[in-house]
Amino acid sequence: MQISYDLRFVALSVLIAVIGSYAVLGILPLFTQKENESRFTAVTAGLLMGVGIWTMHFIGMKALKTEVQVNYDILITVLSIFPAVIGASAAFYMLIPKTTNKPSRQSLLISALIMAISISIMHYTGMAAMMMSARINYNYLLFTLSIIIAFVASYISLGYFVNFGSSRYIKFRRQRKTFTAILMGITISLMHYTGMAATNFIPDSTVSNNSPLLLNEYALYGLAFYCGFMLIIVSLIVTVTGSKAR
Repeated sequence: MQISYDLRFVALSVLIAVIGSYAVLGILPLFTQKENESRFTAVTAGLLMGVGIWTMHFIGMKALKTEVQVNYDILITVLSIFPAVIGASAAFYMLIPKTTNKPSRQSLLISALIMAISISIMHYTGMAAMMMSARINYNYLLFTLSIIIAFVASYISLGYFVNFGSSRYIKFRRQRKTFTAILMGITISLMHYTGMAATNFIPDSTVSNNSPLLLNEYALYGLAFYCGFMLIIVSLIVTVTGSKAR
């Protein structure tokens, strides 16, 4: 099946990934060595990261143009957000500084692997939510490459936490945070579009495109755009709060 992309929505999906990353980076300095505060901040960072990844994915799907009508299974679509949120929260929590020492490189690698797996599960679960008269096959070389890219993206974001999460770097430069958010957003988006490049849509009229709980593409994209709007609001709040704190 021939597919194409609307470059306007491709650019928007990357922008959403950058905004979500910026919001996460803005709250990382709030981590402390107090267990309750650190747990709350880790969950908050994981929630923002997970929602950002989920939103980026489905706005990216809006950019996809196919020859068949595409709807989405509501249950699978909703469930697809949980792996990203849970994985990101767990990854951030593992790297909370329990002492004045930075987490070890081994902890960073394990956390990055957890986040990479959760991002990949989110992406391919989101793909499984597609209801259309076509089958999906994957190019396993590109499939594997997309997971490697997810690991690189995770390592970058968590590496930032390790290097700048200590009190020494609470007042980091805004330029550095912006650059890192752009880098994270691009790598997260690269994982998505590599995963899409690995996807082959094969028309098949025998494949059912019905589901007891069906969400049409416009309702789904409306939800994705709403989440994107909320990420923008959160990012603005984080920026203003951080500026007052400094």
